[in-house]
Amino acid sequence: MNLIEKWKLLVDECVNPAEYPFPGEWISLGKGYPVRGIGGWETPIIAHEIAEYDVERAKHLMVLYINCCLREDGMLAARVIAKSDPIYELTEKGRIYRYSHSPIWLFVAKKILDKKWDEKFALFCLESGLKNLKWWEENRKDRIGLFWYMDSFPDEKDSPESGYENSPRWDFTELGPFPCIDLSCQILFYLENLIFLAVTLNKRDVEIKLKVSHDELKRIMLRYFWDEITGIFCDYELTGINTKKTTASFWSIVSGLALDEDIERMVPLLQDSSEFGAPMGLPAVSLSEPKFELDSWRGCLFPSEVFWISLGLQRYKLYDIAASIAQKCLENISRVYKNTGRFWEFYNPLNGDISRLKRKKTSNGPFPDCLGSVPVISLEKIIAGEKIC
Repeated sequence: MNLIEKWKLLVDECVNPAEYPFPGEWISLGKGYPVRGIGGWETPIIAHEIAEYDVERAKHLMVLYINCCLREDGMLAARVIAKSDPIYELTEKGRIYRYSHSPIWLFVAKKILDKKWDEKFALFCLESGLKNLKWWEENRKDRIGLFWYMDSFPDEKDSPESGYENSPRWDFTELGPFPCIDLSCQILFYLENLIFLAVTLNKRDVEIKLKVSHDELKRIMLRYFWDEITGIFCDYELTGINTKKTTASFWSIVSGLALDEDIERMVPLLQDSSEFGAPMGLPAVSLSEPKFELDSWRGCLFPSEVFWISLGLQRYKLYDIAASIAQKCLENISRVYKNTGRFWEFYNPLNGDISRLKRKKTSNGPFPDCLGSVPVISLEKIIAGEKIC
């Protein structure tokens, strides 16, 4: 069975004609996703996978994503909804601005530019990225200089801004908002990709300013996020109640924050069968955590997380470990596909039985046919030892 061909077929089934607010062809988040739209971390990952076989189509999707999501003040809409969707009337002309979403799209833009340079697209990405960075700095940056997600804000436990909705990281937010390891790392990664664009486009003044911001943020992050007891980077929350071992911590290797001595303590956790080395793939929460359960972001396997963590491992030249983690994940996806004929939003890392999975303690498990949740093309490349970063 060729999972890549199955994924490409699903892409074609998710293509929609122009419909307000989309001026041209658009690709939905998936046939089984509950809303008709684009956005979040999913659309960039879909574009990342498409870039492996059709770079122009991937670029088109990214331009559509930025044009539709980016507000004048620099905020990216959490979702952009088609007018035919029932919830359209509850949005601002199709845009959901109650919260934003993970700033990871510039990495995908860089990937597209690496494959086929386009100066006009590069300038568009640099200008859009600087505008979006300014919004994050003005709206999610604390007095220390670190960044927080809306999820950590009191009374916002259901906010999915981080993408880690319902994670045990948000069980106690009464003293929030608190600095989040994933967002701060994502901003560090964002700065790195902006620097690439500035250097390539010969924008020397912009490059210098961005490098100063990058180095200062990294310095502050190394001071506040490392937890010596658990041997991992965690959210900075004064009570320590939310010091949880989750995959969010591994954004420290995606962004290059982790030092060699940090890697020596963190990476073994990915292989430990009592931590993240579950039999059927990487769980979103360590098996050693008391709050671990087979409930979406409280312990299920998200292939998109394997994608990011593998990228980080490759950054530190740990190709064999990245391949091993990707292999276990892809085998799970393949086994479930043979049984169900579908891709799924998340998987069971213990025994592969998706019928046991929950969503917010209900029997509603993962959504089917979610394109951005199963980056199988990249997983295949990682297993083959090819670089995806």
